[in-house]
Amino acid sequence: MAGGKGRGAQVVGLVGWIFADTLLVLVVIFLATQTGGAVQKPPAPRATPTTTATPKPVTRGVDSGFVCFRVTTNPALLTGSPSPQRDEHLKAIERQVGDRLAQPDLKGRRAGVVLSFGVAEQPQVGVARANAFNAEILPRLGAFATRDDHGPVANRAFWGGNPKAGKSDGVITVNVYPLLETGQEPLAGPPPEDC
Repeated sequence: MAGGKGRGAQVVGLVGWIFADTLLVLVVIFLATQTGGAVQKPPAPRATPTTTATPKPVTRGVDSGFVCFRVTTNPALLTGSPSPQRDEHLKAIERQVGDRLAQPDLKGRRAGVVLSFGVAEQPQVGVARANAFNAEILPRLGAFATRDDHGPVANRAFWGGNPKAGKSDGVITVNVYPLLETGQEPLAGPPPEDC
C-alpha cells in the first residue's frame, strides 16, 4: 500500500517537471523570435540613370517622441450641425493648426499618429469634441495627415480632462508623433509634461 502512494506522487512529480520544461521551451522560443524593437536601417538609395523625378522619402517608422500643442475651439460650432458659421470656425481651426505645423519642429514632416484630447466637464463630451476635430480638421491638412495610400493618418480621440487654468472648455490638445523619413532625425529633447 505504501508503494502505491509513492508511485502516484512520482507520476504527479513527473507531470510537474514535464509542464515546467515545456513552459521553459516555449519561453525560449518566444524570446528567440523577438526583434527587440530593432529598427532596420533603410537601404542606401540607388543611383538611377538620367531621371529627373525626385525620390520618394523612405519612411523609417514613427518617432517615439511627440510634439504637443493646443487648439482653441468653440465646442458648439466644432460639434454642431453644418452652417456657414461652423464652416468659418473650422477654417479658423485649420489656420491655427497650419500655423503650428509651420514651426521648425514639424515643418516638412508628416504625421504618423495623431492623438487628440478634448477638454470638457464630462468624458463623453470631451471624446466627442476630439473625434470631431479628427474628422473635420485632419483631412484638411493635406499630406501632413495623409498616409501614402491616401487614407487618413492613424488617429484617436480621448478625453482631455476637466477645464482648468490654461485649458479652457473646448480646447483640443493635440499630440503628433511624426514619421521619420529620409533625412529627418528624431525629435530632440523630451516633450513638455503637460501642454
